[in-house]
Amino acid sequence: MIGGLFIYNHKGEVLISRVYRDDIGRNAVDAFRVNVIHARQQVRSPVTNIARTSFFHVKRSNIWLAAVTKQNVNAAMVFEFLYKMCDVMAAYFGKISEENIRLSWPNARLDEFCDQSQVGFSSPPLWPHLSSGRVGCPSPQSSPNS
Repeated sequence: MIGGLFIYNHKGEVLISRVYRDDIGRNAVDAFRVNVIHARQQVRSPVTNIARTSFFHVKRSNIWLAAVTKQNVNAAMVFEFLYKMCDVMAAYFGKISEENIRLSWPNARLDEFCDQSQVGFSSPPLWPHLSSGRVGCPSPQSSPNS
């Protein structure tokens, strides 16, 4: 299960921050910014471990999406979730940009997106961009065959 989801701009400023578990603190936001976004050398790996915390990240149009966890999670499922989130954001407002995220992406959409470990299906225009499987925030109870 991911413990938090953060969206940053290219400067490392947090656009959206959502913490789902108590084991992820606000210092995780700063750790990712310092060690990945503002790193002196280009970070090549999409998974970065900092102080026993794993950061799974993707970058689209100068926007960083980072899923954070301290648990052993299925990396493929986390990346599927992040890429689906990028697809939904692109479908929701066309181009993924800092301005569009600030103006058009309510934090409640993240809760809907992760609700009950499944992608939310309440927005019919987004249905073609979502899969029918369990894509949301991985949980210990979920299994690939359920």
